[in-house]
Order: sequence, then C-alpha cells, then structure tokens
Amino acid sequence: MTQIKPLPHIAQTKPYVPGGKLAGATGPVIMLASNENPFGPSPKAIEAMKAVAGDVHVYPDPEYRALRETIAEAAGIADASRVVVSAGSDEIIHLLTQSYAGPGDEILFTEHAFSMYRVSALSHGATPVTVPETDLTAGVNAILGAVSERTKILFLANPNNPTGTMMPVEALKQLQDALPPHVLFVVDGAYAEYVGPDYEAQIRDLVDRKANTVMMRTFSKIHGLAALRLGWAYMPEEIAATYQRIRGPFNVNGLAVAAGMASIRDADFLTKSRDHNSEWRTRMTEALNAMGLPTPQSDANFILPDFGTAERASGANDFLKARSILVRAVGGYGLPSRLRITVGSAEDNQAVLAALSDFTASH
Repeated sequence: MTQIKPLPHIAQTKPYVPGGKLAGATGPVIMLASNENPFGPSPKAIEAMKAVAGDVHVYPDPEYRALRETIAEAAGIADASRVVVSAGSDEIIHLLTQSYAGPGDEILFTEHAFSMYRVSALSHGATPVTVPETDLTAGVNAILGAVSERTKILFLANPNNPTGTMMPVEALKQLQDALPPHVLFVVDGAYAEYVGPDYEAQIRDLVDRKANTVMMRTFSKIHGLAALRLGWAYMPEEIAATYQRIRGPFNVNGLAVAAGMASIRDADFLTKSRDHNSEWRTRMTEALNAMGLPTPQSDANFILPDFGTAERASGANDFLKARSILVRAVGGYGLPSRLRITVGSAEDNQAVLAALSDFTASH
C-alpha cells in the first residue's frame, strides 16, 4: 500500500456520474440521457473546424481575443475583457470555487441542483449546503434562509438541471439584492438559449446590476459542441481578472475556438434548434401526462416524468434500455421516481413515447 494519501476533503469527494453509454448494445442506440442537440453542431461550425485542422500544431491565441469579442458581440456585451472562456462550464465552476471558497467556507445550491456544484465544493475543502426546493423549484426565501457568514458562493442553475424548472427574472433580482456582499452569486445559464433571447439578455444584465454576480454559459447544449468542451462566462472586472490569473494557459483548444465563433454567429441554426425543442418539449410533456406520468413544465431541453415509485422508474429505465433507448436515471439527484428524458429528434421522441406507452399499458 502506498503511503501517499489524498487530502481528507479529496478522499470524500465522489466523481461526477455522466449520462454514459448503453453497455452491450449491438445496434443503434437512441441517446436521450445527456441533453445533447439532436441536430448536432451547426454546419458552419463543422466547416470552421475543417478550415483550421491543419493548424493544430500551433498554439491558439493565449488571450482568445477573437473568441471573446465574438461572444461579446453576439451576447450584447460592451466590454469583452469581462468575458472569459473555458474548457466547458465545469472549469468555471471549479476555478471560481478555487478562487473564493475553501476549508471553513460554505457553498450553497438547491436540493436538486447540478451535481458538479457539490463535487467542486468538496474537492476544494468547502462545505456544500443544500437548500430545499418547493415543487422542484428554487425559492428566494429558502435560499436566503440558508445564507450565513461562512457562505462564499451561491450556484443557481436557471433553468435547473435536472428539474427543468426556473425562477423568474424578478425573483433573481430580489435574491441578488438581498444577498450579503460577501456572497458570489453565480447564475448558470447552460440552458438559457432554450428560454429565448429576451431571457439571455436579462441574465446578462444581472451581471451589470451588482458587482457580486457572474453568468455562466456553455456551448455543449444548444450549440451541439459537447465533445469540444467549450464554455464562457460574463463577470465583473475584478472577478474576471482573478479568473484569468489562475486558468491554465491555452485552456481552450483551437478547434473549439473556431467552432464556437462560427456557431454563435449562426443565428438561424440556434433558432431552428430552439423552435424544435419548444415544439417537441410541449408534445412530449402532454403525451406523458396523458399516460399518467406526471411531467412538470420544463424550460430546458429535457423533461422529467414521474413514475410514482423508484421501483417503477427503474423498471421503465430497464424497459427502455431493452429497446436501445438510453435516458437518465436521477436517483442520485434525490429524484428516484423520475427519469430525465432529453428532447431528441422527431423520430427519437416518437420512439421513446411509443415505448413508454407500451410500458405504462403493461406496468
């Protein structure tokens, strides 16, 4: 046995469990477990990657000026120096935690929040604090009631993953105004594009209202660039300067830079993806409710039907796997009776609905 031991807070950290693959599958699998864009990436992003493929022996611009300026222009941000880019938004979560919280500090997130918040808190020695939700939705009073002098960061995904629920912008402003100035308020907008451009602008503007607020975004969802690991954030000047000091050099690869710039400029592709998602999210929600599987309204690109018991949800998951359909079990998020189902292509959505119709008829 080695005598080299990890620090205690690292030893108690459990790894993030992704949607994964369907083990043992011998043919095509309908992948509805990881909230990926069913259209894939923008064709313009693919062409942009091809155009720079011969240059991958050259380091990218260490400041990522062109990418940051392109993001700022697309998002209506006046000062590109306050835009930072990352190897997926997970890197932003980790670097903010590394910068602003550690042993003896607390990090807040809600009951059914994205699990990387807990992983990051524990891996940096901070104490994760879970705030109860009401009807799967975060609430201002509950969050404020959990804030203490030790609270250093509040992570709030809006819309939330895996529930798909969200707080209205006025509630975000109320929360922002009531938070003590020592708490960093991080609004995770991974699914903001599925709400629409008006909401995207509103969470951007939250950053300008208070010097303690950060907005995170990702290219993994509506942009369809999950494999490239590209994220970005809009921050107050001092926080952006801190982030730039500690991020790794060349933390974003050249292919991701090219694809991200092309994708965020392709408004038609983004509109197509959002409209498809809105149509099918509504159709799937209505169909599942009609089957007797209560499914709350979602503002993201997935839905969360309730099967009544953990055993029935597990049975439905196995039933779908037998038909080569992979969805996401969310017992690890405290939702054992539910399954998270990504809104996929029209064909894939029809397939999962047909399979669940057969399941409910026999179970």
